[in-house]
Parts: sequence; structure tokens; C-alpha cells
Amino acid sequence: MAATWCKEGLRVLADAVVKTAATPENLEIFLFSDNETIDADTVDADLDEITTNGGAKKTLTKATWDAATDADPVVSRYNGATGVVWNITGSLTIYGWAIRGVTSTKIYCAENWGINTVENGNTVTIQPCDLKFDIV
Repeated sequence: MAATWCKEGLRVLADAVVKTAATPENLEIFLFSDNETIDADTVDADLDEITTNGGAKKTLTKATWDAATDADPVVSRYNGATGVVWNITGSLTIYGWAIRGVTSTKIYCAENWGINTVENGNTVTIQPCDLKFDIV
């Protein structure tokens, strides 16, 4: 299963690239605890963010995005070598993760991988969605 890019986040990206000169907003990634079906219409209110037991959101630092590839498709990935890691300090039930805008709270992309119970002392590692543009 792959992450789904959501319309509200794609609109922000497109506007930032071709419409405005504004710097794109900061992004964060969070884990969610509900069995939500992810589709292009998914919004922040659809997802129950985990905030305890080591599962709190993390900022996606702009400088940590890998440089976009010079190929078809053009791809940019966040911290391709290691991804994002959470050190769990209690039991958590996690269904998936999402990337949202820090200011707008718009969901850029999300993935529900199904129920996953993570116990104290374990880690959760996410390799967030690739940003891909096909050359047509």
C-alpha cells in the first residue's frame, strides 16, 4: 500500500510553486489511531492524532528533504536514509501516519496501513511519501 496525496495539500503545493512567491509552510508528520479510509478528500478532522507514549508529532525539516531526482518521474523524499523514527514509551495502537501543514493543518498525504499495536521500548519508523511528478 502506498501513501495517498490529498487534494488540499496538493493545491497548496501547486500554488506555492506556480502562483505565489511565498515560502511553503513547515510540515509535520503524525501518527493516528483510527481506522480512517484515506482518499484524496481526507482532512485533518478525519484523523485522531496520537500525542502520548512517544507517539507525538514530529517536524519535517525542510533541509532534510532529499534533492529531487533528475529523471522521470521527478522524486523528492524526506530523509531517504533513515526516515522518521518514534521511540515508543508505552503501548500504542497505530493505524497510520499523515503529513500536514503546521499553519494551515491541511493534510498533504496520509497512509493507513491497518492496525499495528506497538509496545513499550519498540520503535516506529516511517519513510514518508515520495513527492513525484511525472513528465508527460
